[in-house]
Amino acid sequence: MSRIFINKFEEGQRISVPFLIKTKQLLSFKSKPGKFMHLILGDKTGDIEGKLWEGAEEAFSLLNDTFVANIAGEVVRYRDSLQLNIFKIEPCQNYSPADFLPESPKSRDEMVVELQQLIASINNPYLASFLKELFADEKLYHNYTLAPAAQHHHQAYLGGLLEHSLSVAAICQALAKVYPAIDRDLLVVGAIIHDIGKIDELSFTDVINYTDEGRLIGHIVIGAQLVSKVFDKITVFPESLKLKILHMIISHHGQYEWQSPKKPKFLEAMILHHADMLDSQVDKFLKVQEKAGEDSTWSPWIKGLDRYLYLS
Repeated sequence: MSRIFINKFEEGQRISVPFLIKTKQLLSFKSKPGKFMHLILGDKTGDIEGKLWEGAEEAFSLLNDTFVANIAGEVVRYRDSLQLNIFKIEPCQNYSPADFLPESPKSRDEMVVELQQLIASINNPYLASFLKELFADEKLYHNYTLAPAAQHHHQAYLGGLLEHSLSVAAICQALAKVYPAIDRDLLVVGAIIHDIGKIDELSFTDVINYTDEGRLIGHIVIGAQLVSKVFDKITVFPESLKLKILHMIISHHGQYEWQSPKKPKFLEAMILHHADMLDSQVDKFLKVQEKAGEDSTWSPWIKGLDRYLYLS
């Protein structure tokens, strides 16, 4: 049976599902000795207050740094708001990140099929073997299809990395039709892998956050290291092609002030940078438009874009 999310709670319901613990604190009873636990619980649809009246101190010590807990309780109404009267709470190890994090509006299953078709379209045997070796790692492949593209800025939801990479690949394929001199296969492979370091730069099990590796090294270097390890497993691969793939990862931010170790130094690397930038900017504009009211002419000041947007 599928879980009931917070936005569908009704008074009197009894539930037993994992919740994200956003805050927890022990508070003293006003009229008797002892303490109860007050929590703010969340899932991808919203937040709800929860209170554990019995055994609170023991439960609090068991939770420690737990972010997700299995909670059984009853939905009650208090001062015109729904709350959760908790009967039992314990740390949870097995849960779906999709219960707590927003997901791409696109079907992940359909995007995976699109990715597989894109991989199958690569004619260059060296590039095809590279992608085969890369995605032979089942954990890496799973994380690639699940990861967000960012913490906040663009496609910041589960499946966002896959959505962004496919969109960049679509832009690249369109440009390859306009300019026959483009190495289409190389450009498409660059689109698929340019942000692959984000699978380790970001954590996305309960909230989207940066890992220690992400903060200290960043997805560009992580991606180059990951791809280099794949090359080590391939016995025959042209050195010049290897360098081009690594350069496309390292240069895709385009400018030194945008934390790019190198500027793009060949045609496909330059196009990849602009395709990457274009998709991220389009996503930002669309998100502003989606949030705006129907009668809005101008958006508020958008910090990430450094401008107002005209919405009419």
